[in-house]
Amino acid sequence: MIKTSLEMKKLIEEFIKITNVKYEDQTEKIKEKSKLVDWQFHVGTNVIVSKNTNREDRIHVNVNMRFPPEDAKLLVSKNPSFSKAVIEISEICTICKMGHQWIKDGENIAGLAIFSHIDEQNLDRISFHNVWDNVARVSGHVQKILRSNFSGFTSKNNVLDETMNKSMYG
Repeated sequence: MIKTSLEMKKLIEEFIKITNVKYEDQTEKIKEKSKLVDWQFHVGTNVIVSKNTNREDRIHVNVNMRFPPEDAKLLVSKNPSFSKAVIEISEICTICKMGHQWIKDGENIAGLAIFSHIDEQNLDRISFHNVWDNVARVSGHVQKILRSNFSGFTSKNNVLDETMNKSMYG
């Protein structure tokens, strides 16, 4: 049975509540800025669960990793370690069927988003938490890749916060 956007939102909110992780319904805030998002939850420190207006058949789960300036200055295309990290991150995301996108601030890389989606007809508690867990695992692995390629990479973006370590199983 096809779920409406509101039905999906209510389901997702119930699935998030099960974990006891703090979350915020950012729907009104995001609608003030963009007409492209139907609704959005900010979960924990850096997980975003949203439904885009142009996709009625799915919701998105993503982790936005923002890098502090001391880390961002290492992430330049001239740095051979960055090229190696880009290849490794692309490889792990491909293997795990995750999307990823580098976040730029002008010419500088300010972060990285790791994301996936859940089709509306498969939207249940287990599929939601499986996608959340997979996005979290890949995000944690990406942090390890970055740390192994850059000595002194601080990664002060709380990737290993409660949203990453909390699954449907507590």
